Amino acid sequence: MSGVIKLLNDAVANQIAAGEVVQRPASAVKELLENSIDAGAKKIKLLIKDGGSSLIQVIDDGKGMNEIDARMCWERHATSKINTAHDLFSLDTYGFRGEALASIAAVAQVEMTTRQADNDIASFIRIEGSEVIEQTEIQAPKGTKISIKNLFFNIPARRNFLKSIPVETKHIYEEFYRQALANPSIEFHLFNNGQEIHHYTKRNLSERIIDIISPKKRNTFIEFEENTDIVKIHGFAGTPEISRKTRGEQYFFVNGRFIKSPYLNHAISNVYEGLIENDNFPTFVINMNVDPSKIDVNVHPTKTEVKFEDEKYIYQILKVAIKRALSEHFIPKESDISGVENFKDFLNNDVIDWSQFKNESPNSSESKNYNPFGETRPHRSEKQDWQKILGPIEGLSDDSINQQNVNKSLNQVNKEFNKPQITQFFPLGNQYLATSFNDQLWIIHIKRALLQIHYHSFLDKIERQTCQSQQLLFPRTIELNSSQVPVILEILDTLKFIGFDLGHFGGNSLIVNGIPPQFSGLDEQKLIETLLNDYESTAGETKLKRNESIAWGMAHQYANQQSQSINSEEQLFILEELFSMSENQITRNGKPIMVKIGTETLFDLFNNRKR
Repeated sequence: MSGVIKLLNDAVANQIAAGEVVQRPASAVKELLENSIDAGAKKIKLLIKDGGSSLIQVIDDGKGMNEIDARMCWERHATSKINTAHDLFSLDTYGFRGEALASIAAVAQVEMTTRQADNDIASFIRIEGSEVIEQTEIQAPKGTKISIKNLFFNIPARRNFLKSIPVETKHIYEEFYRQALANPSIEFHLFNNGQEIHHYTKRNLSERIIDIISPKKRNTFIEFEENTDIVKIHGFAGTPEISRKTRGEQYFFVNGRFIKSPYLNHAISNVYEGLIENDNFPTFVINMNVDPSKIDVNVHPTKTEVKFEDEKYIYQILKVAIKRALSEHFIPKESDISGVENFKDFLNNDVIDWSQFKNESPNSSESKNYNPFGETRPHRSEKQDWQKILGPIEGLSDDSINQQNVNKSLNQVNKEFNKPQITQFFPLGNQYLATSFNDQLWIIHIKRALLQIHYHSFLDKIERQTCQSQQLLFPRTIELNSSQVPVILEILDTLKFIGFDLGHFGGNSLIVNGIPPQFSGLDEQKLIETLLNDYESTAGETKLKRNESIAWGMAHQYANQQSQSINSEEQLFILEELFSMSENQITRNGKPIMVKIGTETLFDLFNNRKR
């Protein structure tokens, strides 16, 4: 009798592994760049097309491979980095699992040319879907060139889950920045669709940080260092003025490897509390050197998660190191941090004798109420040329405008005629509303209701191309991260339809002439950064169209702003709008907006209740 358990063939096994290792084009970029660095390259070129979906090419001047290794490197669990499991605790390379190239070859069309310095002939190999199509000898310079074409060509469903080209390009840029920051002694080039975007020459770390994060603001980082028996820390903490609405510019490196650690992030955020706004995140680049035997990097195939043997001690050391750096540059005149009068006293209260450390929960926090970094911004004009602001959009005839106005008026009349009659309602705390409608008791989630209402409102404005814009008295120039530029350029025209008057000022600069009147008084830079972040999180994954993604992001921000305090008139507006909508039960991301408590539910509650 035959069994039901069978061994998967290599091609299927590699495709399964690719699901973890190659999650998107940026994942393949990461693996190729790390291989080039492990090969001792001094110059690395990255070329991409169409967000990496059409082409990812990495060219390096590393040590290369011979003919046998050129074939073996594409086999699963084939690696030159380790020999035994014990080697995992003495790693000095990025790669070690031997899964990346095999996984990439399983889901892409791959070509590689490689030559060692002592060989006159290079090896060329071409693979499609784990199958070797061709291997021959050619002439080529020293080093390795790998081209990944048509990623996920044999898994259409997986390819459909990729986000838009600008969003995927942004993720590739971010991976490129991480490798460039971790290896400032290497020269890096980045080409996108044939155009050179970045060229970072060999620099020291501080200069590389300025090149990547703040090219126009050179004095925005504070260097600090802390050496102990547990960890050696060398880092650069950003000043409060360059804090962001997202975590995009937070870089942790452990032994040169980029990692993600919410636990250590908490230590830094705790120190910045009171210096930056509550919804902002500090910018930093931190290198930590830890004894390889004291960490475990074999936690996840992406190798961005690390387990520390002395994690609590590292948390404390990092926290104190950041405090010292900030205290030397930003000492509040009247601070009540931790109940002391002087920031230096606060710093001295921390235990500096590392051997005497006591465990501290990351949930503990000091109260820092003083913010010496209040941002001054020009006042908006109280008198605006509203005729220009609310005037007709270019390209529409007077007849079409009049017809739109007639349709709008008719829709408004119908909406008023069919508006539900809400007679009684009352709030339940700050998050819910209760009302009786059609002999049913309804509990409404205020923020989600606002989200749904404004989502349809913004989407309607985008699709009808009707906009209102509140012009700024003084146009403001804002600086975006380089990775955000392709995303904003993709949606620039669409943003006009909801009241944004923006222009690309060249490079990473954006000029803001006007914003939607609903967001008057908000910081323009944070508004646009949050909008971009919301757009990236919805464009592709939830299959929203571009207009829907933008409307969803705008609704999120407006709902967050408005739900903080609403009066009784606004509560009535929410209920009337919500009950007049056809889509009023579930938000676009599948969360319930309101819950019905009918007589059947009440009967069950009263008769089946356990006493």
